[in-house]
Amino acid sequence: MRDPFQSSNRKRRTIRLIDIDSWVDTGLFRTGRFIGAKIEAFSVFMRRFRLTGFPRAVSEVGSDALTLGLGGAVLAVALALPAFDATRNGWESQGDYSVTFLDRNGNEIGKRGIKRKETVPLEEMPDHLIKAVLATEDRRFFTHFGIDVPGTVRAMGENLRADAVVQGGSSLSQQLAKNLFLSNERTLERKIKEAFLALWLETNMSKEDILKLYLDRAYMGGGNFGVEAASEYYFGKSVKDVNLAEAALLAGLFKAPARYAPHVNLPAARARANEVLTNMVQAGFLTEGQVIGARRHPANVIEQTDTAGSPNYFMDWAFDQVKQLRLKGDRSLTVRSTVDLGFQKVADEAVETILREKADVYRARQAAMVVVEPDGAVRAMVGGRDYGESQFNRATDALRQPGSSFKPFVYATAMMNGYTPQSIVRDAPLCIGGWCPRNYSGGYSGAVSLTTALVKSINIIPVRLAQAIGRDKIVETAKKMGLTTELLITRSLPLGAAEVKVVDMAGAYAVFANGGYKATPYAFTQVMNSRGDVLYDRRKDAPPPERALDDTTV
Repeated sequence: MRDPFQSSNRKRRTIRLIDIDSWVDTGLFRTGRFIGAKIEAFSVFMRRFRLTGFPRAVSEVGSDALTLGLGGAVLAVALALPAFDATRNGWESQGDYSVTFLDRNGNEIGKRGIKRKETVPLEEMPDHLIKAVLATEDRRFFTHFGIDVPGTVRAMGENLRADAVVQGGSSLSQQLAKNLFLSNERTLERKIKEAFLALWLETNMSKEDILKLYLDRAYMGGGNFGVEAASEYYFGKSVKDVNLAEAALLAGLFKAPARYAPHVNLPAARARANEVLTNMVQAGFLTEGQVIGARRHPANVIEQTDTAGSPNYFMDWAFDQVKQLRLKGDRSLTVRSTVDLGFQKVADEAVETILREKADVYRARQAAMVVVEPDGAVRAMVGGRDYGESQFNRATDALRQPGSSFKPFVYATAMMNGYTPQSIVRDAPLCIGGWCPRNYSGGYSGAVSLTTALVKSINIIPVRLAQAIGRDKIVETAKKMGLTTELLITRSLPLGAAEVKVVDMAGAYAVFANGGYKATPYAFTQVMNSRGDVLYDRRKDAPPPERALDDTTV
């Protein structure tokens, strides 16, 4: 056998490979030793700065705080980014419509929005009104950057001491951000969004503009938005003419307009106004001698007509519907709505009656109602027991489990998948995994028709139907009929476990009444500008109704 090294070419090639390998090994060794030396030199250098004892503890705590702070800042920005979407698409003008609402018969029922003809420039508002607002809501408004850090820290301390929310730490800019872009929910996410949007307002607007927007758009009780509307409503005069006592009363409304509205509770409103006067003295805006007259002669309010039957919840919802049209040009509008004041009165009375009779039984403090025509026209809407106490519209914004009222969606889906009203399904014990639904009666009826099952609201039958036809098909049917919320596919879905809105359920049930066509609830039939020109007519501008169910299913 030949020795491979007998070939000179192979011998030279093998030697070259050995040289390269040696060079690589040597280079790596020297590089590693060089890096090690540098690291050691750096360590020796850094030992000069080594801390011990208390300084080291402070340094480590500060380092950890910085790390956590940076992580928290990244998380806060991630949570706040969606809020900035609201600052696009002309947010400045979205709320400055002046809308007069008529009922279905053409009678005026109320107004919403900013009334341009009544807007008063900031420089024409009384100096004592501006001082009263700043002394009570944000004394450092003109010096902070959108977030009043000392005020926030102070409020947190007071709330911790009281073990309750007794002071608000939001700056005026933060309150405006909430009014313009956010809801009233009390969550950490909303507070983070509020803070970032306040910074955005401070960056894009002057302090004077922020203050003017706040005074124009804050809710002031009695269905009024802005100090000018509130002044006309409570005192019968322009905000330009209010005296110190009246200015203090207006400034006291920002904190809790429902609680301190003078037409509801005048003693509470005057007590709050007295606190505002004290705030002005403590802030150094006025002396005690300058406010003594306002203390001795508190503001009087004009007598209000009974507004208990005013459809305020409906008008709030209708106003949002008008803004979604994004009409161009004239923003002083007259809207012919669908509401019927006769129906509205009965609906209000029904809600109040059921709460008086059943509130304790069901541990409920509120109720909601929506009355619609088969085509979706809303004739009455009750969003809560008292609009003055809470403007949150439970008819359009709250989510509740529909319970057995969801079952018709299951039966409708069954009708579209081969079942008939005479189809027989067995009412007997059933378990799916560890979940075993039961009937309200506690017993079982055996083999029953779908008609009987629906009439008696038997629980087992819709669950068996859902198992047979698929819950995804039930969700699809419910969506076609008008439910807009996310319906989670769970075992208890056919029994109404998914949360829905009252207004959506009313519209979905209208599908059964109108022959199977989708009936999205709507608030108005016509929108006109200040010259009487029709900008929107539902008969011509609304899309034709979509079929949601076929004739046989209906």
